[in-house]
Amino acid sequence: MVHSLQPEFTGKIRFLIVDITSREGRAFAQIHNVRNITLLFFSPDGTRLATLTGLQEPDYLRRAFKRAFKL
Repeated sequence: MVHSLQPEFTGKIRFLIVDITSREGRAFAQIHNVRNITLLFFSPDGTRLATLTGLQEPDYLRRAFKRAFKL
């Protein structure tokens, strides 16, 4: 779902995908205490703004992006 929204937010949100099956991805997941299908929203300075867990519909994600990043 997130991939389908990336073009809409180009230049506004930087999307980084972490493969939690990789060594580095597992370390990231452990540091941030997350599991599968989790979205973490960070500010440019690295502050965590929000967390969404589980599959979400595109309209819900769109609203969440706008709310978290004040778009």
